[in-house]
Amino acid sequence: MLHIIGAGSLGLLWAARLQLGGIESRLILRNSNRLDQWQRNSGMLAFNDGATVHNLQLEAETPDANEPIHQLVVATKAYAALPAVESLRQRLQPGAELLLLQNGLGAQQAIADAFPECRVYCISVTDGAWRPNEHELIWAGRGHNTVGPLHPDTPPPEWLSSLPDSISTSWQADILPVLWRKLAVNCAINPFTLIFDCRNGEVPERADGWLDQCIAELQQLLSLQGFDADLAEQVHAVILATANNSSSTRQDLHARRRTELDYILGYACRSAHNAGLPTPALDHLLAQAQDTLRQQQLPAD
Repeated sequence: MLHIIGAGSLGLLWAARLQLGGIESRLILRNSNRLDQWQRNSGMLAFNDGATVHNLQLEAETPDANEPIHQLVVATKAYAALPAVESLRQRLQPGAELLLLQNGLGAQQAIADAFPECRVYCISVTDGAWRPNEHELIWAGRGHNTVGPLHPDTPPPEWLSSLPDSISTSWQADILPVLWRKLAVNCAINPFTLIFDCRNGEVPERADGWLDQCIAELQQLLSLQGFDADLAEQVHAVILATANNSSSTRQDLHARRRTELDYILGYACRSAHNAGLPTPALDHLLAQAQDTLRQQQLPAD
C-alpha cells in the first residue's frame, strides 16, 4: 500500500497511474473538510492520459486515520512538505520509506533531519499535469522520474521495479547532482518569469545580459558543490523546449499561491553565501523577485 500526501496535480497523477497499474494506493487529504469535498463526488477523478479519459475512483483519508504507513509519496509544495510529514508522525513505521517530489532543495534535508528513522528518497520529476477542476486531471507531458537516496548507500525500495510502465523511473545512487542541476536551471528561469510575468521562451530577451550573469554565478556554485555541467547549454535547451510554458513559479503567481522561490533561488543564494561565493546577479534577482511578490501581496519567502 502506497500512501500519497498532497492531492495536487502530481499527487493525483501518481494515484491515477498506480490504480491503472493495479497497485493499491490511498490519498491523504489535509483535513475532514477536504475529505468531505472529495467524497461529495464519490472520490471520482477523470484522468486524461492524452489518449483516453479514465474515470477512476480514488480512495482518500485524513492524517488521523489509523492505518500504519510504510511507504509515503510526499507530493506537496516544498514549504508544506515537512508539516505534511509531521502530521503523519504517529503513523509512520520504523524504516518507513519517504519519496519526496518537491522542487528545489531544503525541504528534503529538513525531513531527513526530523525523521532519522525513515529512509528518505528524492525524486526529480519531469512529468507535466494540470487540473481544469477539482476532479479532472490532464497529463500534459509524459516525463521521467529519477529516484535516489538523500543519504548515500541507502538501497532502492524493493517495490520500485514493480511500478507500472506509466511511471517511468530510473535509479540514481547519487541523486544530489541531479537535484542541484535542476535547481540551477530553475533558478535561471523561474524568477525571471515571475518578475517579467512572461513565458519561459521570453526570458532571454527580457533578461538579456542579466541571465548570462546569473548562469555564470550558478555555474560557479555547481562547481563548488563538486558538480560539473555545461549549465548555459542546459538552461537554453530547457527554455527552447518549454518556450510556450509558464514556469511553476509564474503559475503560482497567477493562482495567488505562495511560491517555492525560497527553496529554489533562496536556497541557491544561501548556499553561495555560506561558501563565501559572491553572487551579485543572483542576489539582485532574488531581491527583485521578492519585491514582485510583495507588490502582489503574496509571501516573499
